[in-house]
Amino acid sequence: MENLFGLLRVNVIRGIDLAIRDTISSDPYVILRMGKQKLKTRVVKRNVNPEWNDQLTLSIDDPNLLIKL
Repeated sequence: MENLFGLLRVNVIRGIDLAIRDTISSDPYVILRMGKQKLKTRVVKRNVNPEWNDQLTLSIDDPNLLIKL
């Protein structure tokens, strides 16, 4: 934590028309990765239009790292 540049808060609001991965629906979630950090939203059962309204917070020690969803 000695090289902490700052914090980044990401609001994951919703997904629209996601792919069906189970027989008739999906159980979607979002994974947010940056460097060695990995955060995950909650799972929304049987929904292809999920609403999460989750806030995920990453600590930034290298501002050049990519954020992957």
